[in-house]
This record gives sequence, structure tokens and C-alpha cells, in this order.
Amino acid sequence: MLESALKCQLRVWCPFSPPCFPHPNHALQKEFPHVGTFSSLSPIPGFTKWLLGLLKSQAKEHGRNELFTDSESKEISEITGGPVNETLKVILSSNEWIKSETLVRVLQGPLMRLCAWYLYGEKHRGYALNPAAHFHLQNGAVMWRINWMADVSLKGITGSCGLMVNYRYFLEETATNSTSYLSSKNIKASEQVLSLVAQFQKNSKL
Repeated sequence: MLESALKCQLRVWCPFSPPCFPHPNHALQKEFPHVGTFSSLSPIPGFTKWLLGLLKSQAKEHGRNELFTDSESKEISEITGGPVNETLKVILSSNEWIKSETLVRVLQGPLMRLCAWYLYGEKHRGYALNPAAHFHLQNGAVMWRINWMADVSLKGITGSCGLMVNYRYFLEETATNSTSYLSSKNIKASEQVLSLVAQFQKNSKL
């Protein structure tokens, strides 16, 4: 329900501008006055494109691999039959890879942490690069949970490798979170997201 309300706003929202619409949670709170928390399950537009760009640039640099650990690279290469960056660049450009249970299992860890960094760490003028993330954060949401294989439609796989993200609105905290994000560019995130970001910082480099 919340996501439907937000989609209407996203169609006319200008990236990296202050909130300019009545907060959708306020209307929901009037309808459900005893509910203090709302969640959104959102797509992650641009993640696959961002990841393919990284794979392409690292493949050009004489086989440079700083996105995956040595053990991950070895396991992925054994499955795909070639250098990790080159083969993943091709495989992730389609939705065929999800038919391999082994590949889906092996890619879960690295893609989850890469996605967490994309949402939390990639910035434009200090704000979240991803437009949907920026929209939710400027409205006071907490980046709550990244979900593996949450959208296995063609659009979901080709757009965000099947990943989706929950944004949670704690109504008593939205104003504080929004101000902190817009004025200080601080992103409020859950332990799950921060743990994945820490894994990225430990195991991957850009």
C-alpha cells in the first residue's frame, strides 16, 4: 500500500531536491491511527547497470578483480568456465543465470554486499545515488533490509539482479531522519544493511 502511494510521487519527483509532497505516511496514519510503523518493498533501479559498469572497467584493467574474494572468484570461474569479470558481465546482462541454483547460491553473498554499497555508499553530491533510495531517505525512512531473489521477473532480474529493499518508516522518527539526511547527508540504516556494507569494505574495492 505504501509503495503504491510512493510510486505516484516518484513519477513526478525531481532527483536530489527537497521533499515537495505531503508525506504518504501521514494519509495512512489517518486511516490506521494505531499503526506507528510502515514498510515499503522497493525495486533497486540502476543496480545491474552500475554493477556491469564495474565489471567492464575491471575486465579492461588486465583482469583486475577487486569486487570478489579469491575464493568467490575461483568458485564463480569454475561454474562459468571463464574469468569472473568477463563471464559475469555477459551472464548478468540476461535473466538466464537464475536457472542455475548453484550460481544463484554462489552469487548471493557478493551481490548482496555490492548492492548494500550501491544503496548506502554510492553518492551524488553527498546524497544516495539511487533515486528510489534518495526519495525514501529524504522522507525519513530507514534503509531496513536488502532481500535476495525478491523479484525474479525479467524486469527485476535485468534491473537489479532480483534484489529488492525494504524501507521502514517509524513515524515518530521520520522528521529527525529526514532532517539528518538532508542537512548532514546521514543515512539511517539497519544492522543488516550496515553489516553488508562492512562486508563490502572488507572484501571489495572500487
